[in-house]
Amino acid sequence: MRQDPGYVLDVPYPHHFQRESTPLWLSFVATALGVAAPDITRPYSWCELGCGQGLGAALNAAVNPQGRFVGVDFNPRHIAHGRELAKAAGLDNLEFVEADFASLARTAEAQGAQYDFIVLGGVYSWISASDREALRRCVRHWLKPGGILYLGYMCQPGMAFLSALQRFLRCHGDSAPGDSLARLQAGLGLLERMEQGGAGFFREQPAAASYLAAARREDPRQLAHELLNAHWESLHVADVIEALSACGCEYLGSATPLENIDALSLPGNLLPLLQELRTPAARETFKDLARNQSERRDLYQRGVRRLDGQAHRQALLDQVLTALPGAPQGGGIDFDTRIGPVQGQAGLFGPLFEALAAGSRSFAGLARLPALQGQTDLLSPALQMLAWAGHVHPLLPGRVAVERCRSLNRVLCEGALQGIHYGHLAAPSLGSAVAADRLQSVALRVLLDYPGISGRLLHETVRTLLADAGGAGEADLERRLRDFEAVVLPHWRQMGMLDA
Repeated sequence: MRQDPGYVLDVPYPHHFQRESTPLWLSFVATALGVAAPDITRPYSWCELGCGQGLGAALNAAVNPQGRFVGVDFNPRHIAHGRELAKAAGLDNLEFVEADFASLARTAEAQGAQYDFIVLGGVYSWISASDREALRRCVRHWLKPGGILYLGYMCQPGMAFLSALQRFLRCHGDSAPGDSLARLQAGLGLLERMEQGGAGFFREQPAAASYLAAARREDPRQLAHELLNAHWESLHVADVIEALSACGCEYLGSATPLENIDALSLPGNLLPLLQELRTPAARETFKDLARNQSERRDLYQRGVRRLDGQAHRQALLDQVLTALPGAPQGGGIDFDTRIGPVQGQAGLFGPLFEALAAGSRSFAGLARLPALQGQTDLLSPALQMLAWAGHVHPLLPGRVAVERCRSLNRVLCEGALQGIHYGHLAAPSLGSAVAADRLQSVALRVLLDYPGISGRLLHETVRTLLADAGGAGEADLERRLRDFEAVVLPHWRQMGMLDA
């Protein structure tokens, strides 16, 4: 296996999960776009290229019993952790492969079509041009007809400012002592002193100063991988669309639902200008300029399978959705978008919140609500907006893997007791994962062994475990425990993470 000396190896990539990587989310968004995604109620295959330490692949494998999952990474430390996680949780539908992208492309060429879904999260902007070409060869040979590609990357123009900072950090780090984290902190400190001293770059690029301020709140391991790799590039969407087209993949839209609704994600006075553009490359470049887009989550399909009007309507009606913890229970809502706040009218969103607060509802059931009569054409974009904002989520059709998810969650919660921050837990009915902090993970670990425990006894047990693990001393601990039991736990039970 080739190890690229320009890639950060002394710091493991932080555990991460992206909801956009899940087959259900990809199918949900594709359906809204009027496209037939692979059928996830039947056996299918999924591959993540650049899987890091394997948490995302493990969560996907646990919640999707119909799928066969493969995670690929060139870092042996990452692959070892992923394999340990899969073994401990008993995930027999998950395989990890240690390989660099060049050798992987040769394997893909020999094997032919293998996967219904291929996902690439934080990889494409951080590798060399030759490795990007190798990844495209993997997609060209491995993705089945009708298969979906999810591709996340940094883009122009929103990330243009970061190129100069990243190049400086690389130059500074080459001569600075210590490991990657030490070199990163030293370089960021020097940049901060430059900003405070009035360097012209920061005056002309206010986004750079904002980025530096936000960087201090980020996981330094994440920043090391983002900023210290030799290969770093923010890409133009037109170039990416052209390169993927050569692989037989056509651009569908964004895995971020908001970005597929032009009327809500673009300044209104620009919409007539957008209508003058005909090609996807021109339209998406225009949108990136309009939003000052810094990150894209693109969806592609090999041989687009458009749904006709009746099939599209039926695919929407068949969807079932549920409210997530913290979702409003009535009234309107303000969405915080890149172009500013967008108001969701109470007459549309209020009935949706009230209905979903009472339990999961099908799209068809929501469409029949008397309060929504005359607004059914707005229902799909409204639900897409709520899903994007983290208030609702589609439910997994078909079989739900309750025991597999609980097995993985035990392992992840044990990690929380040992100070390992996984940050997500498997949610069976969602076909996805939910965010979970350390307190919530420890509480779930207790409840998996003692499902009847509640109230004061639950709180005291969690307090004791957190204290034993070095987590005591939080002034708001009791409030957080009460909020967990009152707000989060009922949803987790509905999702199958615990018995109702």
